[in-house]
Amino acid sequence: MINKLTKISLTGMMGSGKTSIGKMLAKKINLPFYDSDKGIEDKLKIKISEIFETYGESWFREQEEEICKDILKKEKFVLALGGGAIINKEIRDNVVKNSLLIYLKTDENILFERLKKDKSRPLLKGSNLKKQINGILRDREKFYSKSNIVIENNVNDIETVVEEIMSLVKKSKL
Repeated sequence: MINKLTKISLTGMMGSGKTSIGKMLAKKINLPFYDSDKGIEDKLKIKISEIFETYGESWFREQEEEICKDILKKEKFVLALGGGAIINKEIRDNVVKNSLLIYLKTDENILFERLKKDKSRPLLKGSNLKKQINGILRDREKFYSKSNIVIENNVNDIETVVEEIMSLVKKSKL
């Protein structure tokens, strides 16, 4: 039996705070922290934006699947999934089976404010950022919302969100 309380995965849109919240959560509950995007960059020695430009999104998604599968085999972790990882059925099934999945649900307007100056996001190129964010969120929401725990992250106080996650995880019957 897998102890999902020592295997926690965070999902949500880019800009939802998965990395910041994940790092703090891992530190507070004394678990190792992993970020699938950082894992890909470290493994390949190249930035994600460059991977998208050079090799394309589908190749990136293959690398993402490999990295996620490796992390999900570990005994204990807090994992910040890339924003689009959840659309991959293999990753999604693996995450649900091997961890407690928490969706950091963030309002579209908050995401826009957090992402409007970020030039590192390969899926957010072009002129109408708000429309792009809304479209991506609409496509992914059906996967995000099936998480074990859904937590609103519309504040810029990660400490509060981490405390709320810890409280919900303790109450979790998984």
